[in-house]
Amino acid sequence: FDVESFFNIEKNESLGPIIELKETKLKNTITKYSYSFKNNKIDIENNTNKILKVSLNEEKIKKSLLIEHKNPKVSDSISKFTIEFPTKNYLFNIKIKKEDKNILSPYTEEADIGFIPLGTELYEMFTVDYNKNSTILSFRIPTDFGIYGLGENFLPLNKRGRTLVTFPFDNYFLNVNNVYKGIPFFMTNAGYGIIFPHYYPIKFDFGSNFDGLVQITVPTTAFEFYIILGDLKEILNSYMEMFGKPKTPPDWSYGLWLSRWAGIGYKNLNEVKEVLKKFEEEDLPLDVISMDPQWLDGYIPGITQACSFKWDLKNFKEENALGKMLHSKGKKLCLWINPYIDISDKLFLNNKDCFLHDKNNNIVEVPNVDKNPLKPVRAMWDFTKDTCREKYSELVSNLMKKSEADAVMTDFGENVPPECVDNESNPGYFLRNKIGDFYQISAYKGVENANGEGLIWGRSGSILSHNCPVQWGGDSSSTWEGMKTALRGVLSAVISGHFFSTFDTGGFAGKPSKKLYIRWVALGAMMTHFKLHGTTPREPWYYGNDILNAFRTLVNLRYSLLIYINISFKRCINKSIPPVRPLIFDYPEDPVLINLEDEFMFGESLLVAPILNEDDKRKIYLPKGTWVEFYDKKIYKGPIWIESKYEISKIPIFVKKNATIPIIKGNFRNADDA
Repeated sequence: FDVESFFNIEKNESLGPIIELKETKLKNTITKYSYSFKNNKIDIENNTNKILKVSLNEEKIKKSLLIEHKNPKVSDSISKFTIEFPTKNYLFNIKIKKEDKNILSPYTEEADIGFIPLGTELYEMFTVDYNKNSTILSFRIPTDFGIYGLGENFLPLNKRGRTLVTFPFDNYFLNVNNVYKGIPFFMTNAGYGIIFPHYYPIKFDFGSNFDGLVQITVPTTAFEFYIILGDLKEILNSYMEMFGKPKTPPDWSYGLWLSRWAGIGYKNLNEVKEVLKKFEEEDLPLDVISMDPQWLDGYIPGITQACSFKWDLKNFKEENALGKMLHSKGKKLCLWINPYIDISDKLFLNNKDCFLHDKNNNIVEVPNVDKNPLKPVRAMWDFTKDTCREKYSELVSNLMKKSEADAVMTDFGENVPPECVDNESNPGYFLRNKIGDFYQISAYKGVENANGEGLIWGRSGSILSHNCPVQWGGDSSSTWEGMKTALRGVLSAVISGHFFSTFDTGGFAGKPSKKLYIRWVALGAMMTHFKLHGTTPREPWYYGNDILNAFRTLVNLRYSLLIYINISFKRCINKSIPPVRPLIFDYPEDPVLINLEDEFMFGESLLVAPILNEDDKRKIYLPKGTWVEFYDKKIYKGPIWIESKYEISKIPIFVKKNATIPIIKGNFRNADDA
């Protein structure tokens, strides 16, 4: 399936002038405008000039690809917006002003500039390619504003000038043009956000051809979207009202997680015991051992990439031996799973109705992306069916119980075979986001049913999986650029609703240098969740005594802040505010912050400016307000740029003046000690 050619528009056609306009009062606050064209119909529901629901050919919308949601609530925004709606006999356009400034409008008002005729998409909001059954939505966002969101992606935080398709890939090394999760939602500090509650892959072009021109390609001529007016906090609050707030993870999950790629992973009970003993000897806290697929019977790293749900009893003796041992030492267990099954496995043979099939009802093979001839033929669980989702939840629940495990790492899920179809005949390339979402949801429910509280460590997904913490950003490279890219992924994810997003500390692929490793540890300690994982060892003693000592200081800093993390994160969730977030979210009027992507807020009151290069110093921007440096208590009055140097055992942190930050003192074994 070629995504690029799929979205190449062959012939753009105008909807033509509005033939008929009908206005209806639905409720006290909602007015509906219905526009009829020669071949199409557009409906707008206007709720107090703060929320617009726009539908193209509403009666033809595919419900099977519509994401379940509530109607967004109107915010208490004091900003004044004026909206100009289209009128009969004219082309369709919506114009929005905020305090007399255009913030959404046609790119140009005329069909011709000088002697050159322009494409209709430059001056008309909707155009259609009937040959490809696609629609282009076009409008202008002034260039002095930033554009943020589209879920976890690895482009710069401000998406202006960039293009992204919400089509999930197995995105090894974090290609900036690909995503693991497709989230069709963005917002701008101009004063609005736009949400497409659909599982279709959608192409967002934020000015790659003409600066300021936004063009959104939707592969259907029947869909709906919402325009939410307000500041960034108000927009995100409305978004969370539509799709739900994430559940708060268990307190222990905020401690340190430890893992290794299966190729070098802990292969038996004794190896896990040895690493726990070493953590104790070095006075290092630890909460979770996360097992990559080496716990599975017969698993070959890099080849099998399927989950049988069967323990390797030769090395682990009993199914609950590892979980039982970890619990006796105050630790938790997370087990790797994925939604692919070897077709020779009994699990497949006993559940054939629950695997993806083609239009002729034949089971389809999961694509062999790396072309490895040793890879088994695998089928993929069908999460489009309610009964199959329930079965998968039961599989996970049984695994939790018999293993005495506490969470699952829900890896993969992006490689939906393009030739498969669901019961509504939707093709596989339209199902990637939906299947990713319900894979995460089904696994989360399985853990919740078994343990009374849910927790996953998920990679694929879409809008609804933000309700299932935690999500992580896949296979980053162990490079300085990889660390920066991973942070960008987190900051884009959190302001798109995935509040509990993180990464593999140290990078997944490769061996980090000593300096990179410890700077990444400092950054990881300031994420919502903190996990060491990679294709080479991430235990600190492999990097020398100086790094080990710095690691101990940074990890103890994390544990000393756990009360602050618990209290502050819960307050943030209640207010629909991401616990970790880019500064533009809190200070949307500050032009310096439009492109700033290497600082963030941690909880309500801490500003973090990590060292992301080989130097020990960096320039730091402090926005409006009074800030107290965490270590030396020096006071700064913002807005101000400063330059500071930090040894490897510290990370630049600044506290809002008058904030209360509880600090726990002592030695920690795990989160319970804090």
